[in-house]
Amino acid sequence: METMQKGTQGLYQRIRKLVKCLATASLASTTVALLLVLLQGHDLAAASVSTSQTKKTVSMHSLPTSSGGLITAGPSRKKCVELPKLPLINGAFPVASGIANFEAKTRTSVSCLLEYLNGAQTWAQWVNPDLRSPYEGVAAWITAAPQSRQLVLQVDLIPANLANQSDPLGWEQSCATGQFNAYAQQLGTNLVAGGFQNSVLRLGAEMNGPWENDFVGTTAVEQNLWATCFANEVTSLRQVTGEHFLIDWNPNACYQDIPYANYYPGNAYVDIVGLDFYDISCMTPTTPVPWTQLSNLPAGLVSFETFANEHGKPLSFPEWGLMKSPRGDDPAYIKGVGSTIARGDFAFEGYFDSGNDGTLPIGPASPLSLAEYQKWF
Repeated sequence: METMQKGTQGLYQRIRKLVKCLATASLASTTVALLLVLLQGHDLAAASVSTSQTKKTVSMHSLPTSSGGLITAGPSRKKCVELPKLPLINGAFPVASGIANFEAKTRTSVSCLLEYLNGAQTWAQWVNPDLRSPYEGVAAWITAAPQSRQLVLQVDLIPANLANQSDPLGWEQSCATGQFNAYAQQLGTNLVAGGFQNSVLRLGAEMNGPWENDFVGTTAVEQNLWATCFANEVTSLRQVTGEHFLIDWNPNACYQDIPYANYYPGNAYVDIVGLDFYDISCMTPTTPVPWTQLSNLPAGLVSFETFANEHGKPLSFPEWGLMKSPRGDDPAYIKGVGSTIARGDFAFEGYFDSGNDGTLPIGPASPLSLAEYQKWF
């Protein structure tokens, strides 16, 4: 299960790391050699990569069709869920019953599951996710209705053994010069072979959080190299025969003073822009923050919606949910998310119902929120 879960760090630990990083981070100097790599691999003004190979492969990419009810790069507004890890039944995770439980309590219909590939320690593990294992149970669920069910997969840009959050230039430079392209293409090939060709890929999700293995870094040079890396891996994924991947560029709403433009790869490499948006402020994690204030934080919903509109991209909430503390049962937050999705160009949303990382599931422990959820979803 290691490759399918968010890891051992809880959300509060991630918040504490963020606050510490914000207090201690300093800008590093850069060298001429790194600037040359940057200029070769990434256009600062356009925030995109322009090579003959990239132009060729972008035009070959085909999106999932909407006729079968899959997520689209538009206002498809599909409902996804992160399930709790229930006891195994006959050696398998009971995906179908877990979804049925969620649908029964929320009176909704789920068509997509949140899953995670961030446990890979090496490239060999990174390119070979064990999604078809009966133990996981997701393959059988999708196979039963492949035109209306899919995965939303979190995928790190690199395996854990390359991570260096305090100095990511090494792996970023290698990726920006195309050294990881073959790995990305092999991952795409394996996903298609496994029947996951319609997956939404949250490539490098929460990249603005220093808790992530593929953190963008603290300097503009690092952040632009990260964007070039992202573009290269997307280009390689789209070269795979039979793929219909949607690419979701997905920061976290926790405040980091990093301009989106510094690490946005360009519209050609992004189908959806997503924001992980929990009912908590990472800057004041022990203080309840009302919806309006939460939405207007520097890296919050309002600024992200503006960015999406400027780039003409549909939005998503790949991860959102209540927190056990500081607000707990918070129907105003549920209403805020629901009304935002109802009025906006939203491709999908994923409620984090697992109860892990300090989150609060929808249900008996959150009756006011459950009633509000049923109204909006």
